[in-house]
Amino acid sequence: MTKSTFHRPPSGARDLLPLDVAQKQWVEKHLRQTFRQWGYRRIITPTLERLDTLVAGGAVDPDTVLQLRDSEGTTLGLRPELTASIARAAATRMAGAALPLRLYYNTNVFRNTRHEKEFFQAGVELIGAPGWLADAEVILLLADCLRALNLDNWTLILGEVSLTQSLLGAISPSAQPLVQRAILELDRVGLETAEIPERDRQAALQVLDLRGQPQQVFAQLQGMSLPSQQRRRVRDLERLCGVLTQQEVPLVLDLSLLEGYRYYTGMMFEAVSGTEQLGLGGRYDSLFGLYSPAGEQQAGIGFSLTLEALQRVLQSTGQLPDGLTAPQTLLVPLDAAAVPAVLRLAAEWRSQSPEHSIEIELLGEFATARGNRTPEEIAAYARTCGIAEITWVQADGSHHSTTTHLSAVTRLQEALS
Repeated sequence: MTKSTFHRPPSGARDLLPLDVAQKQWVEKHLRQTFRQWGYRRIITPTLERLDTLVAGGAVDPDTVLQLRDSEGTTLGLRPELTASIARAAATRMAGAALPLRLYYNTNVFRNTRHEKEFFQAGVELIGAPGWLADAEVILLLADCLRALNLDNWTLILGEVSLTQSLLGAISPSAQPLVQRAILELDRVGLETAEIPERDRQAALQVLDLRGQPQQVFAQLQGMSLPSQQRRRVRDLERLCGVLTQQEVPLVLDLSLLEGYRYYTGMMFEAVSGTEQLGLGGRYDSLFGLYSPAGEQQAGIGFSLTLEALQRVLQSTGQLPDGLTAPQTLLVPLDAAAVPAVLRLAAEWRSQSPEHSIEIELLGEFATARGNRTPEEIAAYARTCGIAEITWVQADGSHHSTTTHLSAVTRLQEALS
């Protein structure tokens, strides 16, 4: 390892500088307020979990999890998402709690990928509420979150995993891997040229084409042969789409939608803006039972929003903070004897006005043999940092304030004359 490697974070990780943090916190604040308005309460689960918890019964590929071992040799992982951890906590620590559970989170996640390895997510989990109305609540909450951020250029892509799997069930087992991969990648050319039976090709292309305005897709489904159970799912999906349309959610129904996490059992969705995937979610009615000591089953549904994607989309809207909240006042002791007065004054002002930021000058002429900032340099520093006011303090506690424009030094000289 060369010395230069110590100068940067590992590949796939990054520093969040103060402006990055200010923008991230702005997004988090609006999401947190919306989650609470809908009755969701925050939960914090461990950054580290046992690997067998994180893979969710094989639904999550263990190779996507950053792994390590503890002192006892147990294989642990950094959470790649929150749903499995929250399902575990709900099935064990919150067993017996009144249902439904409405929980939200706001934290970092980790993925073992070649590119970004650490992300920040905010999202919700609704546990113990089956049915299309619960599906509607979660999607409408997601829409409310994006409205709270004043985002209007986005679309919800809605799918139904069990229905899609039923449609793909007629395809030969030998062709299933190729077909599912092509559908996941929306690779129509790959399906058209694949060396698979023609019957399988046509069935796969039919699924790939089940995408568009809801009424158009439902009309196509009417002419298809479906088991009675899947017909009921179609009726529930129609009810859901009806509510979303009434609530003006921009909607595309896509029954070719498949996702990497295999624990989804019903409705699933993505929120996209241009090429950005803002968030995703779905129903996972079989996950809770994996962690319940009694094997109890509970319905579950949730979504996650990726904060980095939201920040990128929001950059062009002009809403994100474009500068840091600077200290509103810089207190300057005029000599060493004035330091106690400065400290008293700073404590008094902070107590009286908690929102009023106070910064103390540390590099004045008396304070250090190096630096020796003159009044002119102190004024220039304040202007650079956007500090609105400088207060110059005498040993007896008397003080004079100047604004940080070019005449600040002149005003000081006048005040002290």
